[in-house]
Amino acid sequence: MNARLDVPAADGAVQRVAVVGGGVMGASLARALARAGHAVDWWAAELGDAASGVPVALLNPYRGRSGRAHPDDLAALRVTWRWDAELRDAGLTPGAHRSGVLRLADGARQARAFAQVPGLQPLAADALPPPFRSAHGGAWAADGGWLDPRAWLAALGSDAAAHAANRRCQRVVALERAGAGRWRLIGDGGEPSLHDRVLLATGAGAWPVAWVRALGGAPTFERLAGDVFPTGLPAPSVPLAGASYVGPVVDDLGFAAAAIGGHHRAPGPAPDDAARRLVGNLGWAWPELAEARLRTDAAWWGVRAHGEGNRPQLRELAPGAWWVGALAGRGFVVAAAVAEAAVRAVATR
Repeated sequence: MNARLDVPAADGAVQRVAVVGGGVMGASLARALARAGHAVDWWAAELGDAASGVPVALLNPYRGRSGRAHPDDLAALRVTWRWDAELRDAGLTPGAHRSGVLRLADGARQARAFAQVPGLQPLAADALPPPFRSAHGGAWAADGGWLDPRAWLAALGSDAAAHAANRRCQRVVALERAGAGRWRLIGDGGEPSLHDRVLLATGAGAWPVAWVRALGGAPTFERLAGDVFPTGLPAPSVPLAGASYVGPVVDDLGFAAAAIGGHHRAPGPAPDDAARRLVGNLGWAWPELAEARLRTDAAWWGVRAHGEGNRPQLRELAPGAWWVGALAGRGFVVAAAVAEAAVRAVATR
């Protein structure tokens, strides 16, 4: 079963729900379910695991060479900005910045494609914000932006806790049916717990064989890796989106420096030429980047899950047990909306 993002809301009894995963999807589920009044046990040994540990996340639904945005992604971005406002109203610092996002055209054909996309404002070559340049101009997405993943995840976790979500700082080592339609989870601390519903937000990680047996199968998806390198250059005033992207990385003192990211390759550490290839991909658009020495010693790499149709998945694998994932590198854009859909799915079962 796939739950769509437009599942109608329904009144349902309070459930004891287990959320497994410390990334943006797990944190979003814990917050949404706790705010809906469910009793939430959130199994997250650490926050920002796997791909959610990326140093900077762009909030950009305008993807691909054409820059066209999927309607679900546009709707999801509006939910993300609403969550940002709610977190700020709660006195938290979510680290999200509605700065807009820049796309650069690498040729006249791409510039024409950008000009046809609702939500993108064409920019002439002489109107591009520094330090970027392109003889063919680009486009501006005013509703996009970027966020500091550490701050966002911390804010989600704090808000979930404020609504009585119980974070178990453990890894789940056993998942099994417990009868009466319930599920038993056991963490590496050894204490079991019973749940009416289980939502597994485990990213692109491999599932234990015992989980697959208990659930009668596992989700299928493709694993693709990406890299991010600090540049040593000051952060631009706006983030740049594209196959290779630029965003601000905020250090522990609150200062921002530029980082460059990209690649969709087989999982594993960044190859030796990864930094050079990224610079080559964007040096034409940011002249100073060609002279920068990217910090390969501080490189980050992570693995993303890409599912059927490259769309987020909210799939019931067994009665009362859902897999939530395949966010395909845009988890910080869509996770809030997927979490709200999960609340509705739990309530209707």
